[in-house]
Amino acid sequence: MWIALVHPPIYDFTAYDLWLRPLGLYNIGAYIKKFTPYDVILLDYMDRESSLSPPTRVKKYGTGNFPGEKIEKPEPLKPVKRYYYRFGIPRQRMEEYMRGLETPLAVLITTGMTYWYPGVQEVVESVKNIWGSVPVFIGGTYATLMPEHASKYGNVVPGEVNGRVLEILSQLTGKKITADHEPLPLFSLSKRKSSVMTTTRGCPYRCSFCASFILHRYRKKGKDRVLSEIEELVRLGVEDVALYDDALLIDADNHFKPIFREIIRKKFPIRFHLPNGIHVRFLDEEVAELMAGAGVKNIRLSLESVEEEFLERSSPKLHLSEFERAVANLERAGYQREELVAYVIIGVPGQNARSVEKTLDYLRRMRVRPSLAYYSPVPGTADFKLLEKEGYISLNDDPLLHNKLMFPYLGYSEITEVEFERLRQKAFDIVFALHQAL
Repeated sequence: MWIALVHPPIYDFTAYDLWLRPLGLYNIGAYIKKFTPYDVILLDYMDRESSLSPPTRVKKYGTGNFPGEKIEKPEPLKPVKRYYYRFGIPRQRMEEYMRGLETPLAVLITTGMTYWYPGVQEVVESVKNIWGSVPVFIGGTYATLMPEHASKYGNVVPGEVNGRVLEILSQLTGKKITADHEPLPLFSLSKRKSSVMTTTRGCPYRCSFCASFILHRYRKKGKDRVLSEIEELVRLGVEDVALYDDALLIDADNHFKPIFREIIRKKFPIRFHLPNGIHVRFLDEEVAELMAGAGVKNIRLSLESVEEEFLERSSPKLHLSEFERAVANLERAGYQREELVAYVIIGVPGQNARSVEKTLDYLRRMRVRPSLAYYSPVPGTADFKLLEKEGYISLNDDPLLHNKLMFPYLGYSEITEVEFERLRQKAFDIVFALHQAL
């Protein structure tokens, strides 16, 4: 008897593999493998290196484009003048693979963005067609933020699941199953040379557009635990690890610094990457030196905007002087400014094009690459509640309206479609010029 762990396909205008891995399923799989007699099989639709996947180019450090198939655009997204895709392993190939397996005891589906729910819908249809009435459980971001909507497709398990999966299996089997410790994530579910992990969960900040505090209670892993996870990844032959922390540098003296000193001492044969925007307020000289010494290659900084009013209202985690100091510290540690990336948010309620343009101009002067972070109204956040109060959006609306490219069409942002395209091109031109300067 076995349990199916599923990472669904993505339905969207764009999708890029910036170390997108189902870490939650690695954690759940570890509990099942360690404390039950059941086996687990990962059905990862987003594994570009699977034998089921059409060939794609694996770019530097394990990133790259997902295979995609152009499909008809759903009605709520018709205003967006772009092609719409289904990304991931083709449905027919995955279904053929599933038909060769015995019926599992249960199917556990992880979820990402709320507007990616069509991928969940597809998986549930495939499961019912092939395995009949097998119990389906849905967890992750979509299930946590929109449990009522997600309940149309299966049993919803909101919040962090991890050890709670044993409660689910206890109810299914009628046998009480418990855990006496937290096992290491089952990284072996993936055979790829790049992986992900976290040293913290959640974030103590309450940015108006971010749901991190809703999805995870903020806490830090101990140094020994983090090092054990890295050692396991090394044992599996992983060469690149993305740290998907939302608050990696908070309390750096007692967390980041001792961990990274030990990483340097142990000389792990691994490159590290920081795809989430890190808090520049805590990026002092020693932090920068430790990043360089530990082999951190990709660093993305959380800037969002140069508008002080916006930062105070929506993202109270930095001042521009702190950003400039962090960039200077990284430069002294050996990083070139032109290889650093800073997130610039676009599309937030009330934002105009000039605000974004000022931030792009600032980064050009700073010689730091901008990366536009498209705003999505996330249920449960302060911004979503404001938009709901003002009548722009409702929890009863189709979650497709949360799509990151819908903001020019819903009225809450002052940025028009034409301005959006101009700003996208400007950001691209700045990145291209900085890349040429390297």
